[in-house]
Amino acid sequence: MGRLERLLNKADDYKEAGRFSEALKELTKAIEIAPYDPDVYLSIALTYDAMEDFETSIQYFKKSLNLNSEDPYIWTQLGITLSRMSRYSECIESFEQALEIDPENVFAKWHIALAYRTTGLYEDALRNFEECLNSESELDYIKDEIFYQLGLCYFDMGWTREALVEFRKHVEVCPNDTWAHLSIGNCYFDFGWIDESAAKFREVIGASPSFIPAYNSLALSLAEKGWYDDALEVLRAALQIAPEDESLKDNMDYIQSLKDDDGNKGMVLLSIIMQIIKNRKQNPLDQD
Repeated sequence: MGRLERLLNKADDYKEAGRFSEALKELTKAIEIAPYDPDVYLSIALTYDAMEDFETSIQYFKKSLNLNSEDPYIWTQLGITLSRMSRYSECIESFEQALEIDPENVFAKWHIALAYRTTGLYEDALRNFEECLNSESELDYIKDEIFYQLGLCYFDMGWTREALVEFRKHVEVCPNDTWAHLSIGNCYFDFGWIDESAAKFREVIGASPSFIPAYNSLALSLAEKGWYDDALEVLRAALQIAPEDESLKDNMDYIQSLKDDDGNKGMVLLSIIMQIIKNRKQNPLDQD
């Protein structure tokens, strides 16, 4: 192993440990040894990305690409950083560059699919996710996540039945994935299976008592049945766990407004009934 490789490995170890200033010191030494090596600038870019200094990271990705524009890995990593900045049109262009160089690059296909789904280009996302699935990639995070991402894509498209199938496949692979179980409950709710959705959300809360999204979903299921007091009680319990969570407060306001509206409708209906009874008492001969 040469000195440059040792420096890059040491810098990577520092980066993974969150010791960024030490990583950058090693990479400065690497530049002195190999000022025209694209891997050095790639390592610097990845370090700044880990530091969440994305603008500086992009500068070093571009330096790396100036030295080697035919490496799909550099283009893909640049795209990932751009996506972390929500610069989706640019990140998609970077992934497309990677795929132009290597059309079968699963790493790039995966990330362009994520970007397409985020931007609402669901059919493009599905095509790339399915190509990742058919590639039989050995990348663990793709094998673990592919069915869940397909499910999210279908759900966003309004294809709830297909989404449920994919979420169930994912749970078979990752039975402890809390978000996947929540997504199954959301499918039940979307079907109008309110009892089933409420039961699923209770199951999620039982397994993960601090998982706030499940409390919100359970409360909305209960409110859908008109059980406003029960729904509000669920949210109050969640506020004991996460007192600063704005989503809980927003849902409490929403459900309280539903309860108030329902009460007002009841009072109006009662008033109409009482008026009818009063009129009939006053005019008994007018009855049919």
